[in-house]
Amino acid sequence: MISSSFQIIVQNLSQAAQYFYVFQKKATFEPSAGTIYCSSLGCQNVGNYSNSGAQIVFGLDTQIYAGAISTAAPPPPSLPTASASSGTSRLLVSNATTKQAISVTTGAGSNPPTNFTELTLSPLGLSAPTYQSGISVGAFAINVPPYTPTPLPTLFCGVAAVNTNQAVILSSFVAPVPNATMNCSPEQVFFVKAGYQPVGNLLTYDESNSARCDFTTGFVTIIATYNSNGTFSTTGGA
Repeated sequence: MISSSFQIIVQNLSQAAQYFYVFQKKATFEPSAGTIYCSSLGCQNVGNYSNSGAQIVFGLDTQIYAGAISTAAPPPPSLPTASASSGTSRLLVSNATTKQAISVTTGAGSNPPTNFTELTLSPLGLSAPTYQSGISVGAFAINVPPYTPTPLPTLFCGVAAVNTNQAVILSSFVAPVPNATMNCSPEQVFFVKAGYQPVGNLLTYDESNSARCDFTTGFVTIIATYNSNGTFSTTGGA
């Protein structure tokens, strides 16, 4: 993950080495698009803190991103007849991704936020954000074009994160309603849980038995301690 202003430091006080992963609080979406998905934003293994002094640092970018991923097969290129007859070309593309740094509506201040972006599908992309009135405080909006959902969703959009190799990971996202403006209200609240969930893995959203790391309260560093009895405790710092 990108090292930035927010940091979650994980210390393991159990005797056994443990994997820990981090994910973001579910955003809210309007209009409702059904299931809200989430992904692992980081995962690492660490031993007992008292014995080794080792800890995990998850760096969190304070910038909010709008993002989209399409898993639909791309349209085949136009090939000359000779090339087509000489063999079959395979398109080994698993997905296409896009992201834009975006602002949420604040309801205060003289500078209007860049809170609105438009999604295009062929090719996939998000326009440079601009200001649009009428978007709820705390939300940004993505204008979704008409498209035909298949029995299994192939288009997803919502809140994105960018890891250190610039891969786009959707943090909290939905299969959007076609031909609609989707409002997304993210929160800079993250959770740490014990377990192995590699970066980008789709998760079953579950806040239970986790460390809640709330950066909306003004903290820039939060220490999440995994106690010997399997519970978490947190301490925030400026």
